[in-house]
Amino acid sequence: MMKWIFTAIICIQMAACKKEDGIASGNYNRGDLIESVEKGELTKEEIISRVTELDAGGFAQYDVTYERVTYRTQYMGKPIDSRGLLILPKGVPHVYLLMYCHGTELPSVRLNVEKITPSLYDGGTSDFRDVRNMGLGWATAGYVVFIPDYIGFGLTLGKDHPYVYFPEMFMSNIDGLLAVKKVLQQKGLTYDNRLFLTGWSQGASAAVSAHQYIQENYAGEFTIVASSGLAGIYNFNRFAESFLERKNEEIEALPIFSWGLYSLNKFSTLQRPTDQVYTYPVYDQFSSILVPSKKPAAVFSDYFLRRWADGSDVALKQVLVDNSFHQGWRPSGKVFLHHGDADDLIPLYNTEDAYNGLTAAGGDVKKYIYPGGNHISELGNFISNTLTEFNLLK
Repeated sequence: MMKWIFTAIICIQMAACKKEDGIASGNYNRGDLIESVEKGELTKEEIISRVTELDAGGFAQYDVTYERVTYRTQYMGKPIDSRGLLILPKGVPHVYLLMYCHGTELPSVRLNVEKITPSLYDGGTSDFRDVRNMGLGWATAGYVVFIPDYIGFGLTLGKDHPYVYFPEMFMSNIDGLLAVKKVLQQKGLTYDNRLFLTGWSQGASAAVSAHQYIQENYAGEFTIVASSGLAGIYNFNRFAESFLERKNEEIEALPIFSWGLYSLNKFSTLQRPTDQVYTYPVYDQFSSILVPSKKPAAVFSDYFLRRWADGSDVALKQVLVDNSFHQGWRPSGKVFLHHGDADDLIPLYNTEDAYNGLTAAGGDVKKYIYPGGNHISELGNFISNTLTEFNLLK
């Protein structure tokens, strides 16, 4: 994972490739379906050859079709159109809707973002790791799988992605789900509002936070059956403060955290001039990733770090707490938390804190800890164990 971070930094260009998002004409509201375009189909045998994180032969049951869904959502309070990929198993007797939120990717043309954006999947056997493994894997097992692109990818390439700021990420994800309901209705498929949520890394955080947001705000639209996350940041406040505590140490993951802090500042109520936060010029998400040092003290301004450390920056503290969801709410439906105990990017305490906090709140929570597992090594176990648990809840 650290090698991936440095390769990405080398490839990023300071001038991000801009693509103006188009807004479809017509009287559309949030969650409205603009169009759904079928892109292709795959047999279960073809899917088995595309799933590379585990042997799918034991659970592949259905051929699938896949289509690009375009829908209206919002970005920083303004209307915008976004997309996602919808994978439908053929001939299933019931619709079991599952949203998978993909892991951290950099929305850069230099890094071939078109080869990881879900709605651009072309049915191939390479690239698109999340689509091929999680998406096709669960779809061939009988789930209708929706994978949102996220703002900043695909149709909205060129917009700053609200990286790890989950209230803003949730907007486009829930609107995508609402649009998918309309697709199912158009196809004459009966759907009973039951929903499964999954994700990896940033996507795990997005999925489990969506569990809370949906049950609190969209209970009339969806009934959460379960959520399952691999290696998510659930205690964001603790995660952020770990960088503060190690401000004079070299931290390999600092570029990713810097991006996250830039995102929190931009998309939350903070919205401070970046020269109050950083020691070097930061003007977009890419410049926030191109840190001049691996030491937080050399990246973030002394004034910013001092006020954070002494507790006088009350507004920052509140945003960090509000972006955490490891405690203080009781999940309706089950929660499955997966983590490798050797993860060098997202520490295991995130899963431990979420397990303890949500269990204390009365939640039905189960954790899978994978000995020796790092941030990317346990995808196969995650797919298999999530499928087993979800199947028991159908």
